[in-house]
Amino acid sequence: MFTRSLLAASVTACSSFAVYAQTIVLPTTIVTATRTTQSIDESLASVQVISQKQLAQHPSQDLGEILRFNTGIDIARLGGFGGQTSIFTRGTESNHTLVLIDGVRINSATSSQANIQHLTLSDIERVEIVKGAMSSLYGSDAIGGVINIITKNPQHTETRVKLTTNTDRLLNGALTQTLKHQDFSALLSAEAIDSNGYAIIEDNPRKRGYKNQGGHLKANYDLGFSKVSLSARSNTGTTEYVNFGSFVSQDFDNQVLSFVAMGDISSSLNSQIRISQMTDKIDQNDSKSFAHTQQQQADWQNTFALNTDIMWVGGVTQTDTQAQYDNGFGTTYDKKQDNLAFYVQQQAKFGNISTQLSLRHEDYDSFGTHHTGNIGLGFAFNAQHHVYANYGTAFKAPDLNDLYGYGGNIHLKPEESNSVEIGSKHHIGSFNLTTAVYQFEIDNLINCLTDPITFNCSNINIDKAAIEGIELGVKWQQDGLFAGLNGSYNHAQDDVSKQDLLRRPRRSLNLSLGYQAEKMGISTAILAKSHALDTPLFGSNTPRRLEGYAVANVQAYANINPKTTLRFNIENLGGKNYSYAYASASKKYLATPRSASLSAEVKF
Repeated sequence: MFTRSLLAASVTACSSFAVYAQTIVLPTTIVTATRTTQSIDESLASVQVISQKQLAQHPSQDLGEILRFNTGIDIARLGGFGGQTSIFTRGTESNHTLVLIDGVRINSATSSQANIQHLTLSDIERVEIVKGAMSSLYGSDAIGGVINIITKNPQHTETRVKLTTNTDRLLNGALTQTLKHQDFSALLSAEAIDSNGYAIIEDNPRKRGYKNQGGHLKANYDLGFSKVSLSARSNTGTTEYVNFGSFVSQDFDNQVLSFVAMGDISSSLNSQIRISQMTDKIDQNDSKSFAHTQQQQADWQNTFALNTDIMWVGGVTQTDTQAQYDNGFGTTYDKKQDNLAFYVQQQAKFGNISTQLSLRHEDYDSFGTHHTGNIGLGFAFNAQHHVYANYGTAFKAPDLNDLYGYGGNIHLKPEESNSVEIGSKHHIGSFNLTTAVYQFEIDNLINCLTDPITFNCSNINIDKAAIEGIELGVKWQQDGLFAGLNGSYNHAQDDVSKQDLLRRPRRSLNLSLGYQAEKMGISTAILAKSHALDTPLFGSNTPRRLEGYAVANVQAYANINPKTTLRFNIENLGGKNYSYAYASASKKYLATPRSASLSAEVKF
């Protein structure tokens, strides 16, 4: 339950900020929070946006490494560049964050999470992060939140070439061609990464290599009465990793295909159809093991504006998933899972008061029906000061790996959550301030229970989790100078054992300082995380400790001329030796060591 002190702090912050009236900061628009376009200030949820500029300037071109600098998000990467990466949003499980690319689900049925470690970034326009229960709009997996990766829409004809190298012998080359002619636009991007890597295990000098070839073709056409878009995105390559102490390799193949058609049926009604296919394949090179997921989805969404203050959104989604799996130890399956969903949402404004209500009905062939809902209430003191509160339910459906993989159990129930959040958003002169206080209660968590005699494992709905936390953020910007300070406290624990959930630090602090101008800029970002726990040794109930850490990154750029940009970055400036997880009984995976990179981007 929320403590009285946390609630009092939130209410006090919300009310005290309201007495100021200063310069209005133009809002950033998002689409993920409501499946419609709205400003961040109007959203009745905690949202963050990572811009294209921020992606380009970050020392790491690994999306997981970038995400962890955002409040409320932790990651655990098993090894170096391309290593399996888990996302923990507000302390929820790694499979409780839904990841989308242009609205297409990329969470895998065989890995139970999105393989974001293989995404190349040259074609990404922005990343929208919405924290909190989002199942009423997006279905399964969205207990902790939704991350929507939105790719570029060409605005003009241009050719971009970018080359990057770093001290870990990484080479990254990207070519992006955009075309804009009257009502037609297209994007063609190609990107390749080749790295010898770095030593990823304590006291082991061997480096882990990584290769990734990515491509994206996107075409848009405006017919006047409607708009159509066709997109094909692919990442293939090879990554080395550690398995039971041995270095092995695997090939990966990730693809997203989508077709979108939208149009205005009338002045108040817009209709959109999205048909998509996601493919996620992993093939081991040192054995016959593999994990393949293919998911096809069709979504028909209709948006009806009753008037300028009341809007309805409704739709139907059909999802068909097929998974093939062989772990090399006798567990194999080839199964399908289908579900049909209906959702509806109302957004309304009544003067300074705004409301949001959403409901969703799911029908799975594997376990039957499920219902989720969300209700939000907001109040605008004026254009600069907003407060909101929301309550939502969410769920994680047992995926095919839970049902038929190692420890599989066809009688599993969905994992379920209830969450509540109170927050505020403020603009005071050159300052932006945000607050959020939240609580999650999660039931029916799936855990593989080991028999002490046979050592066989069976998936059961046994665990419960209780999570509560607070997030505070301050940003300042004036005449090219900027500073930001974001902090969070997140207590995520097993509700039975009262132990902290694994790989989730309680405290996080992020400080950013810098100067940005047309010709040049320089900035630093400092991230500090408290200690976390990791899996106990076999036969023990005591989790192992992962020490806290603080790292600093430095970014600098110079626009040599209007068409040429040079960037110099240092990641982990202090050479901090830290880890996200244990690799064996005594050795940890090592996070990124100190490295420097230089990149050049030329526009034609």
